[in-house]
Amino acid sequence: MAQNKSDKSKKRLMILLAAALCLCFISMVGTWAVQSNWGNASVRTYYVTTAELADMIEANNTQTGRSVQPTFTEDANARFSFMTMIPKTATAENPAPAVICIHGGANTKEMQMNGYVELVRRGFVVISIDMAEHGYTDAAINQLTAESYGGLAGYEYAISLPCVDPEKVGMTGHSMGNQACFFTILQANGEGYPNSRVAAWVEGAGTMYAPQMTAEMLEGMVWTISVDKFDEFDTAYFGAYDFLNGPIAGDIVRIAYPEFNGTQVEEGVYYTAAGALEAPNDGTRLEADSALCIVNPPITHPMFHFTTTGTAITINGFYNGLGTPAGVEYIPAEDQVWPVCAAFELLGLVGFFMLLFPLVGLLVRTRYFAAIRRPVTAVQDLGSAKDPGELAVWIGTVVVSVVFSFYSYIKLFPLGNTILDPSVYAVNDVPNGIGAWSLACGAFALLLIAAGYGVKKLLAQRSGVPVQSPFAVARLDNAGQFGRTVLFAAVILVVMFLPVYIARYLFNADFRICSFVVGAVSLKKLPLILCKYVPLWLAFYIPNAIMNANTRYRNIPEWISASVCALSNGIALVVFAFIQYSTLFRTGNLWNVSAGMAGIVSFAVIPCLFYAAFSARYIYKKTGNIWAAGLINGALMCFVTTFVTRYITDIVITF
Repeated sequence: MAQNKSDKSKKRLMILLAAALCLCFISMVGTWAVQSNWGNASVRTYYVTTAELADMIEANNTQTGRSVQPTFTEDANARFSFMTMIPKTATAENPAPAVICIHGGANTKEMQMNGYVELVRRGFVVISIDMAEHGYTDAAINQLTAESYGGLAGYEYAISLPCVDPEKVGMTGHSMGNQACFFTILQANGEGYPNSRVAAWVEGAGTMYAPQMTAEMLEGMVWTISVDKFDEFDTAYFGAYDFLNGPIAGDIVRIAYPEFNGTQVEEGVYYTAAGALEAPNDGTRLEADSALCIVNPPITHPMFHFTTTGTAITINGFYNGLGTPAGVEYIPAEDQVWPVCAAFELLGLVGFFMLLFPLVGLLVRTRYFAAIRRPVTAVQDLGSAKDPGELAVWIGTVVVSVVFSFYSYIKLFPLGNTILDPSVYAVNDVPNGIGAWSLACGAFALLLIAAGYGVKKLLAQRSGVPVQSPFAVARLDNAGQFGRTVLFAAVILVVMFLPVYIARYLFNADFRICSFVVGAVSLKKLPLILCKYVPLWLAFYIPNAIMNANTRYRNIPEWISASVCALSNGIALVVFAFIQYSTLFRTGNLWNVSAGMAGIVSFAVIPCLFYAAFSARYIYKKTGNIWAAGLINGALMCFVTTFVTRYITDIVITF
C-alpha cells in the first residue's frame, strides 16, 4: 500500500515537472514567434568585441560602398552584446529605416520588447543593445563608446547595414537608456562627425537630459519626449504631473522654436523653427527638418515600456520621424500585438517557478540526496494555536516583523549604496538596496525567534510543559549532511535555470512580466554574485526558513499557517506600494520621494516573498531540512534580483 502511494506521488511529480517544462518551452517558442513577426523577420544576438564590431562595419562598407567610420574605440577584450531584428522587407535593394532600442537601468535588451516587436512588425530594422555593465555587455564599453553605454557602437553598426537607410536611423531609450541615447546623439549630431546624423529620438520615461539638448544637436532630427504624469522620478525632478504648464517644458520647446513665449506647451504638437505643426500620426514623416514634441501621458515610469499608451507613443514617434518603410503597409499605433508576447513571457515565468516543487520532490527520493532528510515534527506533537501564550507569540511575531519590514525597507533601500562598501559592491541601488534590507530583516528575524522562545519559556514555567528550541529545526547530523544539502540546492537551481539559458541562447528570450525578470546571467559574473550578493540574501532566507518551519500548529491546516508566513513576508511591501502609488495617483507626488526606485522594485520583490513562504514550507515538509529551504530560496531570489543588474568585476571581499 505504501509503495503504491509512493508511486502515485512520484507520477504526480513527474506530471508537474512535465507541465512546468512545457510552459517554459511554449514561452520560448511563442516569444520568438511574436518578436520575429511570426518568422517574417530574422532575429540574431551578437556578443563581440569592439574590434570585431569595427571589422563587421568594414565588411558592410565593402558590400555597400559606404564609408561608415567607427568613432568608438576598438578594443580586443571588452565585449558588446546586442540583438538585431531584420524584417524580410528590409534588403539591400529596399533599405529600411532603423531604430536603436536601449533599455533602462538594472535590466537588459529584452526589456524593450514592446517597442521592438511593434517596430519590426511595421517594417523597421531594430537593434536592441545591452548597455555597458548590463546583460552581457562589459563595463568598459561605456568608456569605449564616448560615455554612451554602447549606444554609439549600436548606432554605427546600424548605419553600416546594407538593409538600412543610413539617413533614417533613430533611437529610443527608457530611463537610463535615454542617457545612452543623449550621449550617442551628442557625438553623432555634433560638429565634425564623419557619418550620418541621428534622424529621430523617442525619449521615453526619463527626461533628465532633455534640458541639455541644443539646437545644433536637434538639427535634422525629429524628437518625441514622453514626460509621464506619474513618473516616479520626473515627478520629483521636473514636476511631471503638470509639466506642460511649467517653465522647463517651455525652455525645451525653445530649443526648436526660439520664439515660443507661451505659458503652456501644447501636448502632441511638433514645434519647429517656423512654429507648431500637428503630428500626422498616419505613418507620414513630419514635413520639417528639425522638430520636437512633448507628451504627458497618465502613466508611471515602468508603464512606458509596458502599456499600449507608451508603445503607441514610440510607434507614432518613429512614424513621424522616419516615415513608413517602403514596401510595408501602415499599421495604426493602436493595433498592437506585443501583449501576446508578454503573455508568452509570463507563461515562462510561471513554469520557471513551478519547477522547484517537482524537482525537490523527485531529487530527495534519490538514494544520494535522501541523506539530507531530517525528521519533521509530527502534527500531533505540534503546539496549539488555541493556547493563549502560543497565539500571542505568533501574532506578536507577525505584527512586529511586518512593522520592521515596512520601515526598514523605506529607510534601507535608498541607503543601500552607502551601507555596502562601494569598493566591493557595484554602485547600483537595486541589488544593494534589496541586499542591505535582506541582511537587516534576517538579523531581526533571528532576534524575534530568540525573543519568542524566551517568552514561551517564561510561560512554560507556570504550566510545566517543556518548550522545544525553535533552532532545533536547524540541527544537522554531520558536516557531510550539510555538504549534500548545499549540493542538493545547487542541483535544483542549475536545473531550474537550464530552460532560462535555452531561452536566451536558442530563442533570444527570457521569462518576465514587466520588470519582474528571470534572465540568464553571463557565467563569468556568477562568481561575483555568489561571493558578494548571495550571502546577503541567505542572511534573510535561512532565518525565514527557521521561522516558517516553527509556524506550524496541530489544529491549523498547513496551507493556512504557510499563508500567514507569506503575509508576514510580503504584506509590508504591499502596504508600502499601496500608500506610495495611491498618493502618487491622487496628488501627483510620491508619498516617499526618496523611495521611488524602491516602489518600482517592490512589484518584483512582493511575489518573491509570497512564493518563498510556500516553497520553504514545501521543501521543509519534503526534507525536514531548513537549510535546503534557506539555501534554495536565498540563492534563487538573489539570482532573480541580480542577474539583470549592473556589476563591477572584482570579487574581493573586505570586512
